[in-house]
Amino acid sequence: MVSACNQYVLVFNGEIYNFIELKEELSKLGHKFRTSGDTEVLLTALIEWGEGALSRLNGMFSLIFYDRLQKRLLVARDRFGEKPLFIGFGDLSTVVIASEMKAITAHPLIDLTIDDQSITAYAKGDWYENDERTFFVNIKRFPAATARWLSVEGRNIKEWKYWTPDYSVVRDVDAVSDLKAKLEKSVAMRLRSDVPVGSSLSGGLDSSVIVGIIANQNESNINTQHTFSACFPDDADISEENEIDAVQEFTHVNSLKVSPNPEGLKKDSLMLHWHQEEPFLSASIYLQWCVARLAKENNVTVLLDGQGADELLAGYQYYFKTRQLDLIDQGYFDVAMKETQAFNGRLISASEGYEKPERRFNAQVAFSNEEIASLIQKKKARGGSKDQKALGAENSDLRRILFDAVTYNSLPMLLRYADRNSMAFSREARLPFLDYEFADLCMSLPDDAYIRDGWQKRILRECAAGIVPESIRWRVDKVGYAAPLDHWMRGELKDWCFERITDDRLSGIDGYYQDEVLKLWEEHLGGRKNNSWALWKWISLVEWFELNDRGWWRSGGPAALADS
Repeated sequence: MVSACNQYVLVFNGEIYNFIELKEELSKLGHKFRTSGDTEVLLTALIEWGEGALSRLNGMFSLIFYDRLQKRLLVARDRFGEKPLFIGFGDLSTVVIASEMKAITAHPLIDLTIDDQSITAYAKGDWYENDERTFFVNIKRFPAATARWLSVEGRNIKEWKYWTPDYSVVRDVDAVSDLKAKLEKSVAMRLRSDVPVGSSLSGGLDSSVIVGIIANQNESNINTQHTFSACFPDDADISEENEIDAVQEFTHVNSLKVSPNPEGLKKDSLMLHWHQEEPFLSASIYLQWCVARLAKENNVTVLLDGQGADELLAGYQYYFKTRQLDLIDQGYFDVAMKETQAFNGRLISASEGYEKPERRFNAQVAFSNEEIASLIQKKKARGGSKDQKALGAENSDLRRILFDAVTYNSLPMLLRYADRNSMAFSREARLPFLDYEFADLCMSLPDDAYIRDGWQKRILRECAAGIVPESIRWRVDKVGYAAPLDHWMRGELKDWCFERITDDRLSGIDGYYQDEVLKLWEEHLGGRKNNSWALWKWISLVEWFELNDRGWWRSGGPAALADS
């Protein structure tokens, strides 16, 4: 969009959810608007407030703002990196900026040399989405929550972080009511749309809370609300269909389901990798792909989803060990034992009745009662006391791990998966838990708001009262949108997977040792271990190599997604 004065140009991908409030503020300053959407509001905000506009935005975006008079460009990305942004470098005078790498790889002046360092990092499990490196040497990932002024020649003038997650300050707030109010406000903003809006529903707490809030806000027109889910009715150990049905019955939404299958994964794999643009570590991404396709088939354009709550509110079960150690380190021995007994007792009880409970419950996520007792005795012998640190102190290991999860090793990858899968089918994923006002409040909570009485995301469970069924609110297990890849590898996908884990293109990669991979394969086929995750890493990398060998990056790939 070009400004009325013709001086400014905005290229923008995403949504500004608070554009109505910004428009009112800008109108009071004398600005006139020609359109009703958020793009003109964003352009006007950048003209009025310059780089200061970024901190006022509540949304997901990647943008380029060009000042023709000053001959410089402002490049920026949203706080969490919900929307992607890449910069490709050719010769000294060629810089290409785009929200998809494939738009850059198609440029004839961008050299497509593969980055061997990225391949090695991926192979060794040391590759993360927040790294500026990509799988191409000359294409860099633009960081989240970052802004940069560039000259028209592509020279850096200034770069800065305009927002940083802050877990260092614990605030005294009416936590449950405040958090619930901010989440409800976030959902309401993300329902602003002139196209149909639905929800992804896994059956877990997070997506169920979003569905429940929407149902409450849309009570008079509930028949128009659709949820989209992936489930496996023939695999009770990982299927969440019962939980999905419970939410549907509670909220009265229209529930639509898809059952991904191994033949579908094999058929869709190259297209899935083409849209993801880089290899990925879990075949569960395919479930999300199928859900986005289901939404397209039912003409629902926008999907609200639950990503971010686990990272912000300590939802992953392996965080519990960190909480146990923090409590012991802080000298709260009785609390540590109480938390441990509550968590382990609940996990054992809930795992009964499953054929293979290890597929749904991970007994290694917490120390046993005996292990905690031993750790407490060792700490007492060293003279530890609760005066050493305050309970829920700002410098706890739990808070440091949550910071890493939000900025480094978890959330950035999940956001890539969600954005690429939804955009592959021209759908738009909106994530209420990543509203920055909600997130800032989450980060200021004391540690026992995250984990208490053996429950993780304790405060969200309290917020969810009356919003979701009690069976969901106090659900113990966490499936995490799992695909039954372990079964598929032993069955319909056995040959397909074997061809890829032994592909010649893997030889010579630092970190790939075929003897070790084949040992994992034999263990998996024999049912001794579930090595599907470790094996999928190589399958995904080979699929990415196949895209490169077919020349899709330079040519623009297949002609039509509809044929997939």
